[in-house]
Amino acid sequence: MDENEGMHHCAARIQAVRDEIAAQIKSYRDLVGAASKASGMSLTRIDAALAAFEPAFFNNLLIALDARFPSPSPGADAARSELHLLAAALTRNGGVLKADPAIPYDADASVLKLDFGERIALNADDFEALCAAFLVEIEQNLPA
Repeated sequence: MDENEGMHHCAARIQAVRDEIAAQIKSYRDLVGAASKASGMSLTRIDAALAAFEPAFFNNLLIALDARFPSPSPGADAARSELHLLAAALTRNGGVLKADPAIPYDADASVLKLDFGERIALNADDFEALCAAFLVEIEQNLPA
């Protein structure tokens, strides 16, 4: 595979990830819409069920996204570092954001503005914003 083929493959892989994530977010939003129209269950119970489901779904989707790409190297872009630190928090730190000396992180410059010590509980908008920034950084770092 020559360099152009490799770049095209990487770009196609990123687009496939973007499409898959968009489909999962759409499925979640469709579920929310259907649940809000459901009859036979109080809106309070529906809202409570969705409130419990949303962070579990998007936290797991973040872990799945992180697993598709190698760990960031020192000096990696901000969203890539942020996503990796959040995935580590979810898989190794009981859901609490912790510093990693190998990965720079500035809460003020981050997408979600989370501080160390905060518990990770993503909603659809949080995940969508971080995923978009992350994939743009991956695309920008493809070989020219």
